[in-house]
Amino acid sequence: MEYIIETKDLSFAFKHQQILDHINLKIPQGGIYGYLGKNGAGKTTTIKLLLGLLDPIHGSSIYYSDKEFRKHREDCLSQIGSLIESPAFYDNLSGLENFKYLDLIYRCGEARVKEVLSKVGLWDARNKKVKKYSTGMKQRLGIGMAIFHNPEILILDEPLNGLDPEAVHSIRELLLELKAEGKTILLSSHILNEIEKVCTHVGIIEKGHLLYQGSLSELMQNIHQEIVFVTSEVEKALRLCEDYQFVAIVLSAQELQVGIENKEKHNELLRLLVQHDIPIYGVSAGMNNLETIFLNLTSHVQL
Repeated sequence: MEYIIETKDLSFAFKHQQILDHINLKIPQGGIYGYLGKNGAGKTTTIKLLLGLLDPIHGSSIYYSDKEFRKHREDCLSQIGSLIESPAFYDNLSGLENFKYLDLIYRCGEARVKEVLSKVGLWDARNKKVKKYSTGMKQRLGIGMAIFHNPEILILDEPLNGLDPEAVHSIRELLLELKAEGKTILLSSHILNEIEKVCTHVGIIEKGHLLYQGSLSELMQNIHQEIVFVTSEVEKALRLCEDYQFVAIVLSAQELQVGIENKEKHNELLRLLVQHDIPIYGVSAGMNNLETIFLNLTSHVQL
């Protein structure tokens, strides 16, 4: 797999307090990578390090498509659009005037201004002063300014904060559209139900340590679940589980709860029950979502 962003032993300390400890990010090209953590976990610090706004501890390395950031800083930054904490623009100017000002730097032309304002859904509001924009409109303006120079990579720090459901939906659709265009998006957030809808990969950080990194689908499939089987042969099923090292608990005269580590183990247990002529009248499972998985991972960490 090709990684467009990669860090090696990325660490940062402030006043003798370790904020990040040997973070090794591997962000694949063309995906949406959700960087998840509680407030204070180290998400914003990581992003500031990736953008050169902070200096990491000696021994840390950052690579963009195999180019080391320290040696190719200007070249790397030219391929990145970012939105950190809150959008920066001139409140007393209109959305269109803000883009015209930005075009003095990038010289992309009037056609690009119209294209981006239309893409983020602000063309009809282009002549309204930004101070009269809603929070969601300001966030879309910020993303538009980040993609104006058509970068390969988009880095967004908590872009869904403080938005109403309609604004969250519009940002989500915009991110999916940008992914479809081939952009790689690094998105930090603690709004997990929305991250689950857009991300292809996730990294979970807690107290400056990376607890999990990989595809979202693998995380959802390979997490421990509690499955409840309804059967008239509870004791027989319990002995079978014990013989094959499944952790099982009798809930009632006809209910057996079994801990399942992944989809393969689930299928294996079903085959065993059928092979041993144990009748199954019902199967139910606690629904795993990203929020429950996140809470399960972070609640058991002692660092």
